[in-house]
Amino acid sequence: MNCKNCGGVVDGKFCSNCGQNSNVNRVNLPNFINEISESIFQVNKGFFYTLRELSLRPGNSIKEFLNGKRKNHFKPIAYVLTLSTVYFLIIKITNQNTWIDDAITGWMNGATGQDSEETPPIVTLFSKNYAYTTLLLLPVFSFASYLSFYKFDKNYLEHIVLNSFITGQQALFYSLFAIAGSVIDHDVMDALPILFAILYTFWVYRHFFSEENRIINILRSVLTYVLYMMFSTLLLAILLGIATRWS
Repeated sequence: MNCKNCGGVVDGKFCSNCGQNSNVNRVNLPNFINEISESIFQVNKGFFYTLRELSLRPGNSIKEFLNGKRKNHFKPIAYVLTLSTVYFLIIKITNQNTWIDDAITGWMNGATGQDSEETPPIVTLFSKNYAYTTLLLLPVFSFASYLSFYKFDKNYLEHIVLNSFITGQQALFYSLFAIAGSVIDHDVMDALPILFAILYTFWVYRHFFSEENRIINILRSVLTYVLYMMFSTLLLAILLGIATRWS
């Protein structure tokens, strides 16, 4: 059989000359959809497998990823970006605020007494670019979990991987609650997504750091969020100071 790309003889799944897959067929609906998913979303590269694993057995699944079983998993940073983008699009379609919008607005009004209209442009930039702000805060949260669970011999980058998967899955939950919130107009819909996201983190940590007593594990998880709030508040204050100085 000859390669349809370069004409070379193919003996196997890929052409040894140009590397193209030997199984190239006429464009039809099934392979057209497959091409879109592979080139844009890469959903056939472990996305749905990862989504299922993080929904059913997240702690053990992330352990397996860090221990080398990575072939079937979606890449952690790509997972965060994909689901954060989905969440942001749903928020825009349903005309709601992201939790980061609300958090920054609340911090500005409470800490500085400024109205949201007076928010410095650099802070607005972060509040309106959810996916990138999520990536910015991910190392901060990971540093907090690294300090809280320091005794478990997981390095900082492993904590970033752990929390990347958690953050991506949380964005999925936020998306579902945003859809529900566009139909159900009730104050409880503002608090439920954050509560659900925090409880999910506790659940993942419980199974990921399963060697420790459950109560101590919960206390370490609480400490992670306390440190995260302190570090993120400090970061926001620094950004506000920089914006004020250079404005």
